[in-house]
Amino acid sequence: MGISSDYMEEVFEFKGQWDVPSHCGLKVIKKEEQVIVITTELYETNPGTSVTRWTAQLANYICDLKNIELEKLVFIVHIPDRKSKLDFYKETFDRVEFCIENGQLIEPVWNRILREEVDRLLK
Repeated sequence: MGISSDYMEEVFEFKGQWDVPSHCGLKVIKKEEQVIVITTELYETNPGTSVTRWTAQLANYICDLKNIELEKLVFIVHIPDRKSKLDFYKETFDRVEFCIENGQLIEPVWNRILREEVDRLLK
């Protein structure tokens, strides 16, 4: 697929908006005090909803499926470099924080982080 495998262990299938079949890259690192989840946008190969449009729903689905405690979740959205001169196509990482209400992740708040911060979390 041409996406850096450092941040992706599998292609993860999910139902996006209007139940459209969708997929993203997924990496899950379980540590004692936290679980790091990295979702990678797959652009051209994703027929459905992007991870940036479906963040809270996707995070809830991954936590349910992978038995991740919501309080331990560190959720990162990875947008790979699209090899363009335009800045908005460059690689980005965002740590997304959620509120927890009735056992569900809601109200995502995005914070841009550096690649080095992601790499530190993975160690």
